[in-house]
Amino acid sequence: MGKAPAFQTVFGGLFKSWRQPERRSALYALAKSTLLVASLWEYVWLWHTKFYSRHFVELPLSLAWSLLTVIAGITFGQIGCSAVLKIRSTRLRRMNADISRRLTSMLAGYISNGDFEDELIRFADHSTDSFEECVTIALLSTRGAAHERLCELPAMAILRDRWIDKLHKRGGQDRRYAVEHLALLREPQATMALEFALDDRDQGIVAAAIRGLLRMPGYRDREALVQSLPGRPYLVRVLTASEESPRELFAPLQPSFSVPRQTIELRHQELKMRAQAVEQAMRARRADAGLVSCSVLAASGVEGLNALRFMAAAGTGGDAPAEALGGLLAAVARGGRS
Repeated sequence: MGKAPAFQTVFGGLFKSWRQPERRSALYALAKSTLLVASLWEYVWLWHTKFYSRHFVELPLSLAWSLLTVIAGITFGQIGCSAVLKIRSTRLRRMNADISRRLTSMLAGYISNGDFEDELIRFADHSTDSFEECVTIALLSTRGAAHERLCELPAMAILRDRWIDKLHKRGGQDRRYAVEHLALLREPQATMALEFALDDRDQGIVAAAIRGLLRMPGYRDREALVQSLPGRPYLVRVLTASEESPRELFAPLQPSFSVPRQTIELRHQELKMRAQAVEQAMRARRADAGLVSCSVLAASGVEGLNALRFMAAAGTGGDAPAEALGGLLAAVARGGRS
């Protein structure tokens, strides 16, 4: 009776541990590698039974040739597939570069003169990825009237709706992508979507939404949003620290810092007196060190005395050389050695 609960506890712990994402991915990789090895050996056995067993009586030799044939087939197949994929990617890259250049020139023409509106709408319907990439670069590069002109493009409504739909995705990367791109629009149509992202479970997405709302001109709830930042998680406050001004951030705390002008002046005088006292103490330390050095010179003999007389005449070392000579004369007057 005592072993059953222990067995259940151990079995339940193992079951819970295998439910972790890391262990699930490791088990999935083990299953895939097992299936791959099993399929390879299946092909090796087929080559052995169908072809090489007729030419080689010895089983090890037949299996060796079958294994080499499978390995050679895999190798040449990978080389061929890599070459085909490389050629295809090169063609796609050149095609995308041409499309990007064409889209960039059309966007520039639309911003300048209002041309190519129909062509841009067709690109937005068919070449969605290229159009989205070029529009993103244009939104990052334009300011002022050019940015407003670009946001007025009818094709931007297609992108805006697509980004708003991504806010409801389960993947955090898709939601972050949507929030950051909606923040680039800086238009009232994206305000509700960014406010919806303020309640997201991912703090990075919340920070991106706050940055987008604070950058939006004429946002009506800016003050309330800034005042809510001190109560948000530390990651959100760090990621949004560059968007709000110190005046806005500390606006609720200003009444607690109201100090009379007379108190501020007294505090300033007190700090100034302390600084002067510290400076005098440092000068006294330097004078004491100079006096000790000159006393050592005075005790070193005739050369030291000549050096002190030269320093006193030249005015170097302050009053330390004269004080050292005076101390030496006082010692001689008291009966010390000359």
